[in-house]
Amino acid sequence: MTTRSGGFAGLVPAAAALAVAVGVILRFVAPSPLWLDEALSVHIATGDVGLADALRRDGHPGLYYLLLGWWADLVGESDGATRALSGIFGILTLPVLWMAARRHGRDVATATLVLAASSPYLIRYATEVRMYALLVLVIAAGWLALETAWANPRPVPLLGVAATTAAALHTHYWSLYAIAAAGLIVVWAGRENTSRPVALRILPAMGLGGLTFVPWLPVLTDQLRDTGTPWADRARPTEVFIETLQGIGGNNRFEGETLGVLLALLAVVGIVAIGTARDGVLQLHGRVAAPVRLPTAAAALSLGIGAAAAIATAGAFEARYAAIAIPFLLLLAGRGAAVLDRRAKLVVLCLVVLFGFAISIDEARRTRSQGQQVAATIDAGADAADVVIFCPDQVGPATTHYLTADLKRVAFPSGDGYTIDWRNYLEQAASTDPVAFAEQAMAAAHSGAVWFVTGIGYRGLDPACATVQAHLASVRPAEQVVGLTDLFEGMYAIRYAPS
Repeated sequence: MTTRSGGFAGLVPAAAALAVAVGVILRFVAPSPLWLDEALSVHIATGDVGLADALRRDGHPGLYYLLLGWWADLVGESDGATRALSGIFGILTLPVLWMAARRHGRDVATATLVLAASSPYLIRYATEVRMYALLVLVIAAGWLALETAWANPRPVPLLGVAATTAAALHTHYWSLYAIAAAGLIVVWAGRENTSRPVALRILPAMGLGGLTFVPWLPVLTDQLRDTGTPWADRARPTEVFIETLQGIGGNNRFEGETLGVLLALLAVVGIVAIGTARDGVLQLHGRVAAPVRLPTAAAALSLGIGAAAAIATAGAFEARYAAIAIPFLLLLAGRGAAVLDRRAKLVVLCLVVLFGFAISIDEARRTRSQGQQVAATIDAGADAADVVIFCPDQVGPATTHYLTADLKRVAFPSGDGYTIDWRNYLEQAASTDPVAFAEQAMAAAHSGAVWFVTGIGYRGLDPACATVQAHLASVRPAEQVVGLTDLFEGMYAIRYAPS
């Protein structure tokens, strides 16, 4: 179905091109130091431990880390260089979304492109050393490949389905829910005799992509047994909905929630609109409009299956996991904007773009972590005999990434702060005596100082770290050298001089 309205196609191209250009630039603007997850990504991808063994402790599949390691070998390990890989994935997503949305008409494709270019969600993850920009790209490419293969089930399109299925599986485990949703949709769409031959070609192609995951199953088995989401509580269905809403808006402040609600309303309009508004009147269905039944089902089933799995396994949910549904939500919102009359759609798109860029710029100027500040302070004042304590270990990676002093490092409950061992994490913490841990760190320092780096709000770890801090203070004179700041990853540092 083509949805066009007078003047829109002629007015929008220049504005759309400007929005895309600004969006592309913002995908490479991230002056903040790396935070925990980003530093972990770099350390896993470039460290000395084999990738499979490193990820047994971390809980993710390996494609992004493999690509990041190759990328770092090519361009270096600076913050800008490592983040640029996600920026490239973010840029590639835009034409893929355009091509996927183009099946719904040029106006829908243009609106979807503008929404994607200005999306603070997509911009945020295009500026992080994490796999979520890649995940959005792979899901969007898989959607395009699936629709192409449905229309033309020949070997090359089917190979595209297999390749994107494999890429999704090896990028993030939540892609399993998107693949399950796609499989259910193909089965449902193939129930008719005329469609069954196509479905019977696509499903084996998806299966072929799934076969590439078989060698990784031993790692996945270990991860399922030993890791999880110890940093958060079990997700609830309402939490999935609210965090997704906040995520597509860019943050959980007023501006982000406002944008999230506006995009959600556009998506609802896109789902139920009969067609383009005529004479200022928009006609709506009481059910999902035929042209968008598949993307609506894909978004709802992906998040629905994921939410059900999180409840069943006591898993957590973060807005970044909604990456498996973001391409479909943007298409639905794009259609919602495109079916409005000319004046309304221009006003709405301008509001969404301005909100999106304003939120993205505001987020870009925010420091995400104090790790670099803490590292600089330690580097400036440490002696060779000093010891650094990270409590919990989660404040370690963002600090050790910038720390140049060659000091002994220990982390609670385990490790040296370079990476995190998430295996049986809360059990590790509960079985580690914080007083004995502090004593061992002081013994390692001998006549040197102890630098204690910590933060607050770490599930299950705050009491133990408070005990470590109190014991150090009872034995050695303390000087706070870095104060806690209200940041995404705030932390503070105390220097305990030799007694």
